[in-house]
Amino acid sequence: MTVPPEAPLLSPPDADQDCAPRLPTRASSAARALAALYFATVTVAVVWPSGADVSAFKDGLGPWFLTPAGKDIALNLIMLTPLTALATLGWPRVPWWVWALAGCAVGVGAELAQWVLPGLDRRPSLANVLQNGVGAWAGATLSHVLQMRMARPAAGRGH
Repeated sequence: MTVPPEAPLLSPPDADQDCAPRLPTRASSAARALAALYFATVTVAVVWPSGADVSAFKDGLGPWFLTPAGKDIALNLIMLTPLTALATLGWPRVPWWVWALAGCAVGVGAELAQWVLPGLDRRPSLANVLQNGVGAWAGATLSHVLQMRMARPAAGRGH
């Protein structure tokens, strides 16, 4: 049997794997589990009915040198960073920017929930949406950079 000249003799090693579903690695499975746990934690924090409780928690959690307003900003900036970082690592076949956009949607959803749900004594804010969005992009970007650095061949690392 002869092979037509236009057909490659050997297919690339990953050619068949692109169509086949890959099983998650141990690291991506751990990142997925942590992302789910973190998302549940964020959800509880967002729908916690008492704004005073949340403020007191943020005041105790944030850096000592920041004012309460500064702590609010800092914690809103980093609230979604771990979530999008873990999601990017947990589902590596999904483009990193999709997780950044998903994090932005979570930030919008959080503020909408605080505005719409009548039982919450919370103050929704456009500034919080923007701060959450910055954190979402930061987490996804950091994980993407980490993935790219880890994917480089050893020869390209200067060893």
